[in-house]
Amino acid sequence: MAPEKQRKFGTIKSTDKALYWLERRLHDKGRGVVMRWHPEEGLAEAIPETHAARSKVHEYGGGEFCVGGESVFFTNSEDQQIYECKQGGRVTQITDTPHYRYADLEYDQNNHRLIAVAEHHAPPSKQGQDDHPASHPENLLVYIGLNENESGGHSVIDDGADFYASPRLSPDGKTLAWLEWNLPDMPWQSARLRVSPLEPLQFAPTTIMGGKETPNNKQSASFGPQWDQEGRLLFVNDVTGYGQLYVWEKDEVKHQPHQDQTTDNLQPLWVFGMESHTVNRKGETTLTGMKNGELCIQHITQKEIKTLTTAAEAFTMPHRVNGQLAGLASTNKEPQMIALIDESTGEVTPLRSAYDTPIDTPAIGVMKKFQGNLGEVYGIYYPPDQGEHETENKTPPPAIITIHGGPTAMVERGCSEAALQWTSKGYAVFEVDYSGSSGYGKAYRTRLDGKWGSADVDDIIAAAQFLIDNGLADPSQLILTGGSSGGYTALMALVKSNLFQCAACKYPVTDLGQLLKITHKFESGYIYSLTGTTEDNAEAVLKSQAIEQHLDALSTPVIFFQGLDDKVVPPAQPRAVYQALKAKGIKTELIEFEGEGHGFCQASTLNHVVKAQERFFKEVLLSAK
Repeated sequence: MAPEKQRKFGTIKSTDKALYWLERRLHDKGRGVVMRWHPEEGLAEAIPETHAARSKVHEYGGGEFCVGGESVFFTNSEDQQIYECKQGGRVTQITDTPHYRYADLEYDQNNHRLIAVAEHHAPPSKQGQDDHPASHPENLLVYIGLNENESGGHSVIDDGADFYASPRLSPDGKTLAWLEWNLPDMPWQSARLRVSPLEPLQFAPTTIMGGKETPNNKQSASFGPQWDQEGRLLFVNDVTGYGQLYVWEKDEVKHQPHQDQTTDNLQPLWVFGMESHTVNRKGETTLTGMKNGELCIQHITQKEIKTLTTAAEAFTMPHRVNGQLAGLASTNKEPQMIALIDESTGEVTPLRSAYDTPIDTPAIGVMKKFQGNLGEVYGIYYPPDQGEHETENKTPPPAIITIHGGPTAMVERGCSEAALQWTSKGYAVFEVDYSGSSGYGKAYRTRLDGKWGSADVDDIIAAAQFLIDNGLADPSQLILTGGSSGGYTALMALVKSNLFQCAACKYPVTDLGQLLKITHKFESGYIYSLTGTTEDNAEAVLKSQAIEQHLDALSTPVIFFQGLDDKVVPPAQPRAVYQALKAKGIKTELIEFEGEGHGFCQASTLNHVVKAQERFFKEVLLSAK
C-alpha cells in the first residue's frame, strides 16, 4: 500500500440527484478536492485544480463546502475565504475579510445567501512575534450575501457563545437550528441545540436540549441537528448515557421510541460536518452508531425500527442520493471509501475508494476484550500475514500496540490502513480503544476524566500483558506507537512499564502545562477535564505530569516525528524529550517536516514516516537479541 495512491475523505453533502464529498489527495500535498457523483454522469471534480478546499476553523476544520443550486461554495485553503464555483468551473471570490476563517457552510435558497461559522483571528502584535496571540479568536454565526450588490463581507447572526457548529435551515427557510457550547467544555460534553426565527427582528434563540448541568437540567450534549421535509428537527443527545435520537416538533421534544438503548450515535465533534443520521422524503430515518464498539445501523419508521445487516464495519455521515443510502464506509476487505449501501441486502457498492488499485491481502482484525483497572477494555487485533512470515515453531510474532489520538476518538474499523502497513511485514497489530474512547457510551468515554496519563496508560500496559498471556505477541518484541495525545500516553507507558522495546511518537504532547498555556482556543479547556484540574490548581498538577518530570524513568528507545507548522503541539515539546534521551545515551531520533502541521497530509511525509519507523524498529529489535 503506497501512501502516494491514497485519498482521505471528509465532508459529505447531497442533493436529490448527486452526491458531493471532500477528498484530500496525499500525492498532491494533501490538496482538498470537492468531488461530485451522479448516477448517470459518474464522477467529476467540482472545483478546478487552481483551488483547494480546506477550513482551518478550530484548527481541525471540516465543513469546508456546501452546494446551492448549480454552484459549489467552498472555503479556499490558501486564504480561508469563501469562493463560488459554478458549473463549468468558473470560480468567483465571495468574501474578502482578512483575518477571518469560515466553516460549516449552509445555503439559504430563499435569500440567496450562505450561513456559516466564522472565526476572527486578530493580527499578531508586533511585539509578540509568536504563533500564539495572547487572546483567543472570536467565533461567530454569520450570513454572507451572494447577490451582486452585496459587499463581500458577512453579517453577524449570533456571537454570544464561545463556539458554534452545525447551522441548519428548516425546509421553509424561516428557522435556524445550530449547536453552541462554551469553554472549558468540548462539544461532546455540553453542546446545546438552539433554534430561532432567522429574521433579525424576530431573532430569539431557544435552547431545545443539551448544555451544562443546572438544578432542572442534567448535563448532556446534542449532536447532528437535521430537519425533515415536514419541518421536524431531528438530533442526537446523550442524556441517557448513550447518544440517542430525538425529535423536536411543535415546541416539544420526544425521544424516538424502540431504539437500541445501548447504541451510541453521538460522535465527538472534532471537525465540522459530522453527521450520524439522514431522513428520506417519507420521514424515515437511517441512524448510524456503535454498539459495544461495533457498527449498528438502524432504519426508523413511525411503526418500527429495523437493524440493517451489512458487510460494512464502519459507516458514518449517511446521506440520501437518488433514493439510495450513501456515506463513508469500510469493510473487512476494503479501507475507507465513499459507498452506497443497499438497505434491503446490506451490500456495499464503492463509488470512490481510498486507493486506485484493490488491496490484495487486506488486514482483517478481530475484536478482543480484556480487563483493565477500571473495567473491560476493547481493542482490535490484527495477526501478521502468514506465508513467508510464518515460522516453523510458530512462536508469537512481534507486535505493535497503537494508541489513537483525541483521546476522545476510536480506532479505525474495517480494513485498517495503519494495521496493513505492519501486518504485511510480519508484525501483529493491536489497536486499543482505551478508557476515554468513543463508541461505547458516555460512561466509557468519561472514564478518563481526571485520569489522563493514568487510566489510559494502565489500559495500554494491560493490553500488552493480555497479548503476552494469550500467546499473541513475543514479549521481547513489543512496540508502541501513538500520535498527539496518543503519543503522550505512549511515553507515559514507557515511564511506567518495561514491557516495551521501543516506541514511535508523532507530534506527541509532552508538557501539559505548556500545552495549556499555548494551545488553540478549541481545546484550551480540555486539559482541565482530562486531568481533573481547575485554573487554581492546574499549574502544579500539570507540571508533575509532564514527560520532562519523568525522564529518569524513561530509558526506552523512541523515534519522534514532528511537523514544523504544528499549532496544536509545538515542535519544542518533542525536541525537549529527544534531547534529554540523547543526552542519556538512549537510542532516539527526531525527524521534522517542513509544511506539515498537526496530522501529516503529504504522501512524501507519510512514506518517510513508515520507512523510518520500520528501520528504527528493526535496529532496536536486532540489537536486543
